[in-house]
Amino acid sequence: MHSMPRRFTRQQRQMLADLGQMLEHEIGLRKLDSADRLQVLRAIDRLQTQHTLYVETFHRTPVAIAHIGRDWEWRHMNDACVKFFAHSRAPLTKTNIRDLLDASDRTRFEQAVQSLDIRSRGGEVLTLDVTFRLRNKQRKPARVQVARRQTTSARDGGWLFVIHDTQAEQQEKAARDAREAALHRGAHEASEGLRKAHEQLTSAERQLGATRVDLRAIADNLPALVAYVDGERRYRFANSTYREWLGLDPEEIVGRLTHEVLDADFFAAIEPYVQRVLSGERVEYEVGATLNGSQRVLRGVMVPRRVHDQADDGYCLLVQDVTERRALLDRLRHQAFHDALTGLPNRRSFFERLDEACAAGSDGVAAIMFIDLDGFKAVNDTYGHQCGDEVLVETARRISRCVRGGDLVARHAGDEFTVLLAGPAIDHAALERIARAILLTLSQPITFGAKVVRLSASIGMLLRGQAASLSGEALLRAADAAMYRAKVAGKARIVVHEIHDSPAGVPG
Repeated sequence: MHSMPRRFTRQQRQMLADLGQMLEHEIGLRKLDSADRLQVLRAIDRLQTQHTLYVETFHRTPVAIAHIGRDWEWRHMNDACVKFFAHSRAPLTKTNIRDLLDASDRTRFEQAVQSLDIRSRGGEVLTLDVTFRLRNKQRKPARVQVARRQTTSARDGGWLFVIHDTQAEQQEKAARDAREAALHRGAHEASEGLRKAHEQLTSAERQLGATRVDLRAIADNLPALVAYVDGERRYRFANSTYREWLGLDPEEIVGRLTHEVLDADFFAAIEPYVQRVLSGERVEYEVGATLNGSQRVLRGVMVPRRVHDQADDGYCLLVQDVTERRALLDRLRHQAFHDALTGLPNRRSFFERLDEACAAGSDGVAAIMFIDLDGFKAVNDTYGHQCGDEVLVETARRISRCVRGGDLVARHAGDEFTVLLAGPAIDHAALERIARAILLTLSQPITFGAKVVRLSASIGMLLRGQAASLSGEALLRAADAAMYRAKVAGKARIVVHEIHDSPAGVPG
């Protein structure tokens, strides 16, 4: 209250309107007898609980969502939307979403959205690729999905915008809002009670129905399985992705037990995680499954259902297909630790294995070889680099055939190769037999059509027992030094490094 007149903000006017509705409801409730009033109060409490669930879901979903009015001003936005535009909430609310668009997209976007308003029939969704200009002047491409907001209120009209950041690398865009089943059940119970109680509460029922449509639109547009499963393991909600991935209509899934819906192998694979989430633990997992006849990798998140921070019955579920991402990671991991030409482990991989073997003590490293081809530069100069590459590939094959099953052959660099003979100590004679087998096979001619290449190799070797206290890097330097002495001595030969070859027992 104040003695001076003043202009109210839009938020203050809405607060006054809400206060007026509360007073209207209270007056209506006082006109009822005690039994009807108790029933209405219970229905209102259930409605407020469901509305709290909707607001919590709207603000916590990681996908940017906004309600835009027909004047193109912001009505509501979630935290992900504020984060997307790199604003704080108050300054962003004062902007017009059209002003955030790149000039080349603005007219096209506005016309497309307004045409949706004209032709939209029910749940039609418009998808547009646009570019936004952020506060820091950077351009940010995005995919925007627009649906007309179904409401009878002029103020609450407009559109629902779902904004996907196309710069993100296959981000896990999930709303984790599988509480819609409980909301649906609560809405039905509330509407039954409200019809018997008072005509004033019908507007609240319509609002609840609009909320349910909004949640369904959000969940059905997520590229993931979204579900709510109760404590009896019955589906209470399933989004439309179940139809795409499993060929099952979401309406037919609701009410059925999980083992009646899921493939037996998949059900068995996730059973330990289900038991954990039903005991109140948040669970993440990755399992293999067959979808539409192809083997896929699925990543799931199970969250115990909570209402007002109290554990409730059942859990919410979100499952994404991460097959392509997992395959990409495997390829990148392989590329990081393997030579692209020969397919052998590379120097990084060799050192990693060597350090592990050294840490294992006497059962880790038996011996190390350092192999360098003699005269390889002449092959490149005479026949070209393509022929040289083929020689390196064939060399890798020949060396690999000469070592034992548990040994590691790696391409160190250029025409240099290293061999880690793993396991317990190996005697000098056995090591020399392996080295001579490598020399012999590398001395055999390599034929490529009419081209015949003859090479030899110089090999430096070190028995781990000679230098048990040295690090993996020092061991390899010792083998390298022995190989160099083989080169100096005339090539095509084997030199075993002796610990007295270097001052103070440290390989040079």
